[in-house]
Amino acid sequence: MVTLSSFSSTANASSPYFDVMNYGAVGDGKTDDSQAFLKAWNETCKVQQQLATLNIPAKTFLLNPIQFLGPCVPTSINVQVAAKIIASTNKSLFSNNHWLLFSYVKGLTLTGSGTIDGQGAGSWQERRGVAALKFYTCPNLVLQGLTHINPQKAHIILTKCDGENINNITISAPEAAPNTDGIDIASSNHVQVRNSKIGTGDDCIAISARSSFINITGVTCGPGHRISIGSLGDPGSGDFDTVSEIHVRSCNFTGRNTTGVRIKTWQSGTGSLAISDVLYTRITGTSSGDEVISLNCGTRNSCNNIVLDDIHLKSSDPTKTAYAHCLNVNGRASNVEPSADQCMHS
Repeated sequence: MVTLSSFSSTANASSPYFDVMNYGAVGDGKTDDSQAFLKAWNETCKVQQQLATLNIPAKTFLLNPIQFLGPCVPTSINVQVAAKIIASTNKSLFSNNHWLLFSYVKGLTLTGSGTIDGQGAGSWQERRGVAALKFYTCPNLVLQGLTHINPQKAHIILTKCDGENINNITISAPEAAPNTDGIDIASSNHVQVRNSKIGTGDDCIAISARSSFINITGVTCGPGHRISIGSLGDPGSGDFDTVSEIHVRSCNFTGRNTTGVRIKTWQSGTGSLAISDVLYTRITGTSSGDEVISLNCGTRNSCNNIVLDDIHLKSSDPTKTAYAHCLNVNGRASNVEPSADQCMHS
C-alpha cells in the first residue's frame, strides 16, 4: 500500500522512514525538486520491508513531469504530504499526457492536507495540455484529504484500476477553464467516490468505457457539467464499449451546471449500447431552462426499463413552464414533476 498523507508523529516508528528533504529537495517553490522526489520514491519503493514511510513536509515543491513507477517491494508505503506541490509552467516539458503519473503501484494511498496545483491557466485558452494526476493500473488506491487545483486539463484520471476509494478531497478550477474534468474513470471497476467537493470547467466526474461498480456518494458538484457516463461507442475508435452498475446517491449540484446526471452515447456506435435498467429517483432542483428532463434515444429499442420516480424539477425562471422531453424511451414514471407519462412507453 502506498500512502500520501500529512505528517503525523504517530507514524510507525519501526518502519523505514524517508524524507524528500534528505534527497536534495529544496522546497522553495522555484527550484526543480523532481529528481529529489524520484530518488526518495525509488528508495522507498525498493526497501525490503512490508511497511515504509515517505514524508513530504509543509513546503512548496516545484515539479516537472514525473513517473512514479512500480511495482514496489513494500506492501504498504505511507507517503505523508503536507506540502503544496506545483507544476512547472514551461509547457515544452510536457511531452506525455500527464504531469504526475503513478503506474503499476498496488495499494497506493494518498492522503493529507497538501495541495496539488497544476498551474494550468496558460493552457486553457489553447484547449491543450495534460492531466495533473494519473493512476494507471494501481489497484486498491486510497485518495483522501488532498486539494487539487487548476490543472492544464483533467485533475485526476483512473485507468485500469480496481478497488479505488476516493474520499474527502477538494477539486477546483474556474468555470471557464475548458476540459478540466474533476475525476475521469476509464476501464476501472469497484471505485468509490465519497464526501468530496468538486467544481470545474467540465465534468465533475466522467465515467467511460469498460467501467463497472462505480459508487458516487455525498459529492457536491458545481460549477461544472455535473456527473456523466460516456460518451460511449465512438464509431471511429473501433472499441466495444460497456458500462454497468453505476450508482450515484445523495449528491448535491450547486451553482452553474450545464447539465445534470447524464448518459451519452454515439449514434451508430459499438458495444452494449442498449441503455437499460436505469433508475432516476429522489431528485429535486431547479433549472435556468424549461426542458428540465431530456431523454433522447436513437431507436425504439435502444433505451429499456428506464424508471423515473419521485422527481421534482422546475424552472428557476417564473416566466417559463418546466417540461419533460422523451424520444424512444421504454420505461415508466411515477410521482414526477413535470409529468413524463406522455413520453414514456411501457
